[in-house]
Amino acid sequence: MSTQDSRIKIKRSTVSGTVPTVAPSTDHTQPSPAWSATDIYKGELFINQADNAVWSRGDDGVFCISGNVKKVLTKAELLALNTTPITVVPAVSGYAIEVISASVRNQSRFVPYATNLNLQLLTDTATDAQFDNAKILLTTVPAFWKMSAVQATSATDTQLIENKALTATIETGDPTSGGDEVELHVTYRLIPA
Repeated sequence: MSTQDSRIKIKRSTVSGTVPTVAPSTDHTQPSPAWSATDIYKGELFINQADNAVWSRGDDGVFCISGNVKKVLTKAELLALNTTPITVVPAVSGYAIEVISASVRNQSRFVPYATNLNLQLLTDTATDAQFDNAKILLTTVPAFWKMSAVQATSATDTQLIENKALTATIETGDPTSGGDEVELHVTYRLIPA
């Protein structure tokens, strides 16, 4: 087994949407071809701090290990969430966003919402959500619950779509009343197109 660890380190970016790249050679010290700031060795880690995403590189190229996001949805956003979905994870060119797990928490003085209560994580323009929770907006006490994975049900359904954002939405229409914010906590990975 041959191992080169002379430069192996954790690289990072503070620019949202930055993805590591495959280096043009196996030695960063050579002047040509020049390496870019995002080039990584096999086995090297790359952390995008702006996106809370961790990447590495294997024999088949770069891959996303995982990303994490916390998104607070305000009362005003929740009351218009079917009409105006909120981006949870922005689209990354050349990748589909797959939700690994998700949870949702309401606040301590929660006033339940009325009608249209199925909170969903949906890829922009997809026919089926990836995760949902139909009860958190009904609670009157503090709650921190897991969201459930949704399975596509027909041959024409879409769920994961490349180059599209992951959004939070309400399934059938805007809630008609209610009153507090909720926090979404989402762990995801990016799958290359």
